[in-house]
Amino acid sequence: MIQELRIYRFHPGQKKTFMKEFRKARLFMKKYGVTFVAAWENPDRDDEFIWMRSFADAKAREKAIEAYYGSPEWLKIVGRIRPTIRRREVRVMKELKVPARG
Repeated sequence: MIQELRIYRFHPGQKKTFMKEFRKARLFMKKYGVTFVAAWENPDRDDEFIWMRSFADAKAREKAIEAYYGSPEWLKIVGRIRPTIRRREVRVMKELKVPARG
């Protein structure tokens, strides 16, 4: 399993616009192989939004990202969503199998 932890910081006053467009993006993520996991707000930073998405493996991630960002749905909203983001941090994480002590 591949997970992405994504942290966005917005330009002043842009969080509301981002959230409106992000809700639209959520509607078609699964269609292109992107699994939405969860989202959080940082109580100490009003301009920050944190979320996770997942993929079965690295190959599925590559395929899903290409399909998602090339989709007509994404191309329709990208011009409204990207300008709201001042800073984006993405951490790609691979599941670690930790054996139990016996």
